[in-house]
Amino acid sequence: MLRGVNRQDIFEDAQDYNIFIRTMASVQNHLEEDLKTETVTCSIYAYCLMPNHIHLLICEKDWIVGSIVKAIASRYVLYFNRKYGRIGHLFQDRFKSEPCNDPGYFLTLFHYIHQNPVKAGLVKNVKEYEYSSWHNDYLMLSPLRICRVEPVVRRYGLTELASWVDMPLPKTVGCIDLDEREIIADETVRQLLLQKSGAKTIPEFLLYQKQRRKDIATEVMCELNVGPRQMVRVSGMTYAVIHKLWETL
Repeated sequence: MLRGVNRQDIFEDAQDYNIFIRTMASVQNHLEEDLKTETVTCSIYAYCLMPNHIHLLICEKDWIVGSIVKAIASRYVLYFNRKYGRIGHLFQDRFKSEPCNDPGYFLTLFHYIHQNPVKAGLVKNVKEYEYSSWHNDYLMLSPLRICRVEPVVRRYGLTELASWVDMPLPKTVGCIDLDEREIIADETVRQLLLQKSGAKTIPEFLLYQKQRRKDIATEVMCELNVGPRQMVRVSGMTYAVIHKLWETL
């Protein structure tokens, strides 16, 4: 996720949105300096361009995520500053990112990214929003198609994806910029987890019976108001298990 500095708008008109989409396409399939060699830097599976922030669901290929985001942002900033006669930063210094290694969480992110405009009150349903991959790539309602839709549709099916994307976003969904809870240090969470379980290490904790692990993780999340991603990171338990527990809190 990229956000405008001081949460300012980063798109002023339709041209800005379209230039950003074209910029993503040019970075995804990067033409090297010899103008002959093409590098596939990443696979973009989903995106949504909001007035003051951007969501991307990507798979690294030849470049790491930091290089991909930097290339996209720097090219767009050059265009934006030139167009509007401004200088300086457009985006906050550091983008936010997190790994997605779980098919269930992939669908959660896919759902969340495309529901953003509905949640913000910009449109009434997902397909109406012109600056997202659902409108442009999956429904093909625009010639600006840049996403690798084939592997996603092949795995989940377009009908199933449509029914999933159209569902209202649950309040319990905990994606990057929704996690606004008080920051608790990982070490604090780890110590309480070990204290409650009686284990000396996290690997030892993971050897406990499944229900016991769930009960202890639930207690820790309640007591410290810990989000699901942090609990996954600290405990070593899967996102699917932790998120299901978190939804019941």
